[in-house]
Amino acid sequence: MLDRGKLHKYVVALVRGNEATRRDVIAALRNHEEREWMEAPAGECNALVVALKQQLKAEAAQPLVLKNIAAILGNIGPRSKSAIPQLIQLLEPGVAEPVREAAAAALGKFGKDARGAVDRLVELAQGGNSLATQAIRALGRIGCADARVRNVLTTLWKGPMQSPVSHLHIAIAICRLGIEADNAVGYVAHHLLNNPESSLRQAAAAALACCGKKTIDVVPALLTAVLSDKDDNVRKSAQAALDQLKLSIDSAVTICAKQLKESTFAETALRKAGQRAVPALIEALDGDDEARLKAARTLAYLGEAAAKAAPALAKALRDKDCNIRLSAAKCLWNITKQSDAVVPTLVRLLEEKNAIKTDDPEVRRQFLQTVMEALWRIGPPARAALPALQNKLKDPNRLIRESAQDAIRKIAT
Repeated sequence: MLDRGKLHKYVVALVRGNEATRRDVIAALRNHEEREWMEAPAGECNALVVALKQQLKAEAAQPLVLKNIAAILGNIGPRSKSAIPQLIQLLEPGVAEPVREAAAAALGKFGKDARGAVDRLVELAQGGNSLATQAIRALGRIGCADARVRNVLTTLWKGPMQSPVSHLHIAIAICRLGIEADNAVGYVAHHLLNNPESSLRQAAAAALACCGKKTIDVVPALLTAVLSDKDDNVRKSAQAALDQLKLSIDSAVTICAKQLKESTFAETALRKAGQRAVPALIEALDGDDEARLKAARTLAYLGEAAAKAAPALAKALRDKDCNIRLSAAKCLWNITKQSDAVVPTLVRLLEEKNAIKTDDPEVRRQFLQTVMEALWRIGPPARAALPALQNKLKDPNRLIRESAQDAIRKIAT
């Protein structure tokens, strides 16, 4: 804990101590995290910032010390904004690379107060190295999206492939600044759900909150992270993003259902939401064909938890689209375990010559095998389907014949 007494001792040691003492104090200060500085007393904090600024001048030849001081000033945050000019100076050529990186990272934490660093950061962002990555991160956090920044970030995004980490930070900065760039939002959403580094997932969540709740993939990715990420800090970051967008879990579910057709992540989000997603999925059954198909598939995944969807699914058994009929039948069985309505629909899908409107033999094979799989999963209650399955034993496609034989064996036992 950074109380008045401890901070006062730090200040006295920096002002009056010898070189070794000052280095020890700076190393100790470097171990305190941002949250600790938020709770530290303001007066002593201000005195410490003054002492640290003096050390930036006194220790100019000591890269490790400069690096640590830059990091400390960044962790202190807005209370140390008087040091912004000194931190900008640390970005200049000739300063050791690790020091420049620490200075760029610190400047990003001051937000709009660090706008004076933008010109230098724009230059550094094009270097293609770790310093460039820190400069890109800082640009995103400072929040200046003028023509200079937009041009450099969109050029980097469209240009030759960066390192995966750098490429992600470019996309995060683009999202934070509200810059339009093809697939940047989807790229950040993907990393929120799949990147192994929790710190990068947290950064992705914060960036998505800047994109607006109507932007495709934003809410589905955030909701999925809130409901399923294994890291508590990532879940909190995603929840904070939904809060920033003024969305409850239920309103986020509604948006996910409306994005079923366009979003890569909406179906997963609705599965994670479980029973509370059922009303929105029922409504989606009256939408676009692709959305209806995904809605039925999601309801099937939810099983008995989606019992309230049974009437809407029964209606979908008469849909003109064979894939929706198939999904509805599978879903109804998962929910109700009642074969009377389901099996006749599956039989008709086997018997109708034009059920699936395609000349592609591979698509036909996959569809018929899926129907037969649905029947054998029902088991003996699907005995009414045996004649239709026996007819498929004569099908010219060997795989269809084998699937029919397998389904007959499992149903007849």
